[in-house]
Amino acid sequence: MFQKKLTVLAMMALAGTALTGCELIGDAKFTGGGTLNSAGGADKAVLTFKAEKCDGEVSGQMNFHDKSAIDFEDIGGVKLKAEITNVGFCAMTMNADMDPADECSCENQYEAHFTYSSTNPAAPGEGTGKACFFDTGEGKGNFHGAITLLALSTGPYQTYINGGTVSGNIQEHACPGKAETSTSTEE
Repeated sequence: MFQKKLTVLAMMALAGTALTGCELIGDAKFTGGGTLNSAGGADKAVLTFKAEKCDGEVSGQMNFHDKSAIDFEDIGGVKLKAEITNVGFCAMTMNADMDPADECSCENQYEAHFTYSSTNPAAPGEGTGKACFFDTGEGKGNFHGAITLLALSTGPYQTYINGGTVSGNIQEHACPGKAETSTSTEE
């Protein structure tokens, strides 16, 4: 049931994208890693990523494993390696010439788009997805960032959706040669 609610919310967010005209803008450089709750399963999901777009050049990778994800627990869960294809701040724009690849779902947050390859032999294949996230600063405690949406839209895991606080860290960095323009809150 939890998975179905997340699927409906993600579909509403994606449908709203076409109406609002949100697109990825600006430079962005993030690193992160840690655990978050499984998508309905008993275990934790493990995530590491680097996403960067500096002066128009995009690079980065992500590794993700949610071995107890509902709908995928019988095959060993969701396990993938991804290449970042775009990253930036998701903002509402009225750009009529917007590239569909720049459309985003999580207004007023950073978002990364990626292509992935399953590293689970029981679920071979490739697909696409997106992740929305933010850095909450270097304060005390375990909350140093959140993945507000991790949605896999095609491929062997096309119905997978997750999100939540990260026990670990998501950190914003300045692009080389630029001053840091953090949108995070420092504690």
